[in-house]
Amino acid sequence: MAPDEVLVGTMQTQRVGIVLEPLNHPELGAVAIDDGLFAIGRTEQPFAAYPPEIVADLSRRHARVFVEGGDAYLADLGSKNGTTVNGVAVRHGIVRLHDGDEVGLARVLAYRVRLQATPPVPAPVARLASLTLEPERTDLGLETIVITSFPFLISKVDDTFARYKEKEPHQVGYLSRRHAHIFLKAGVPYVEDLGSTNGTFIGAVRLDEHAHALEEGDVLAFGGHHFVYRVRLQWEQAGPEPTVTRVSSAPVVSPAVLDAEHTTFVASAGSFLDIFCADEPRGAQEDEVNPAAGEQPAREARGKAALMTAAVLDALGGAGDADPARLRRWLMTLSALVIAVILLFQLAGAPERALQGLVDGGDFATAARLADDRLARDPDNADVKALGTEALLKAELPQWMADLKGRRFDRTVQAEARMRRLSTHNADAKILVAEIAWVGDVERFVHARGGAAAPVRDAADGARVRRILKQWQDEQPAHQRAFATISAHVPAFRDTYAQAASDLRKLALAGGGDGNEQ
Repeated sequence: MAPDEVLVGTMQTQRVGIVLEPLNHPELGAVAIDDGLFAIGRTEQPFAAYPPEIVADLSRRHARVFVEGGDAYLADLGSKNGTTVNGVAVRHGIVRLHDGDEVGLARVLAYRVRLQATPPVPAPVARLASLTLEPERTDLGLETIVITSFPFLISKVDDTFARYKEKEPHQVGYLSRRHAHIFLKAGVPYVEDLGSTNGTFIGAVRLDEHAHALEEGDVLAFGGHHFVYRVRLQWEQAGPEPTVTRVSSAPVVSPAVLDAEHTTFVASAGSFLDIFCADEPRGAQEDEVNPAAGEQPAREARGKAALMTAAVLDALGGAGDADPARLRRWLMTLSALVIAVILLFQLAGAPERALQGLVDGGDFATAARLADDRLARDPDNADVKALGTEALLKAELPQWMADLKGRRFDRTVQAEARMRRLSTHNADAKILVAEIAWVGDVERFVHARGGAAAPVRDAADGARVRRILKQWQDEQPAHQRAFATISAHVPAFRDTYAQAASDLRKLALAGGGDGNEQ
């Protein structure tokens, strides 16, 4: 062994075989997992081949089963209908799987977990020595990234990318905390987007929920068109001991990496435990009972009622020496006051209850009109704002998205005009309508110029492209906030947003510049 080399992991780890035996749909057959990372989702195999009515409630990116340190784990990825282990919901964190555990997926699929040790796989002829990410543009000051251990997490808080935050904060803002990861599957490198807001791209194609194999020369972009890299793969002949990983002070890398001072070497493997472990929510949840918080308002209410009663009695001359007739009159007066207060509270909350009823009943168009009318008289009513925003989006956005996809642009313009009218007195909704209209403008412009990938036709076309890209980058935090709010009410907006992001990426590649022109 060379003096500058060390052997890492000389202890051989026993492989774990995982089998999911169906409990409620035996006709589907068992699911054998022989990879270190297994994707669960309605578009993943074998689930995509099941009858649609069985997998309809599965999310596209539902859960992951993976092996770490010889143990099997399950992580829910924020699925809509949830994942359970032995009847307990897997909401945050990761659950270790044991032989005999029962796993439930979206309340429609149930499996028995079977774990068994399996012999190590035969050594491959060649193995990946390093994966190098070479910046596509040398003028941005990005360092080359050399990865020699996997998995590798792309994250805006990791030093690999966080180092650029002071110089390019808005560019780092394109990245998510858990943006994507690169891992090995049967010795082949794959990249998987982790549900990031601004996406991961190979070339001009935004990745969907599936992991994609990486090949020599692929152009890989994270978030926008700043962190763009060309993939270089360096293979080496596999040694007799496949579980030994070599880490050298002079790693095997692509010949294009010449300046070691401007290269980040990633020689320590990350962990699937860190990659798939969601942050715990802060504070009490909506369904959490907080006795201290619940009792204190009740005590305060009772105390205020007692003080009000005492104040009224004192104002009427005191109850200590009152005769029964006078005391009855005082009580009747007090009862009338209490009834009046209750009626006032009920009347004050009547518009909100009426709007809530319309929203719950699915009459979103009527609710949106009434909310805007109410806000014209009560512009600071937060409850009406929230209900009006929800009603407006659910009333107009689904058809707007269908028309945008069908290239019925005249109808999208009319819908945007209606949304602007219905948000006249709702400042919260106004911001979201502006975001929707901006996405519409981008897609209409892309269609008019013959596609996002079409070359720049003339100076005016190039200037318009650069303006769009600059606005997209400069206002990225605002775009992300609006996107999160809109998609919370209408989840299908994620697909529309993803298409717009993909088109913006193609516009940049077509020669529109990097969006940073002054």
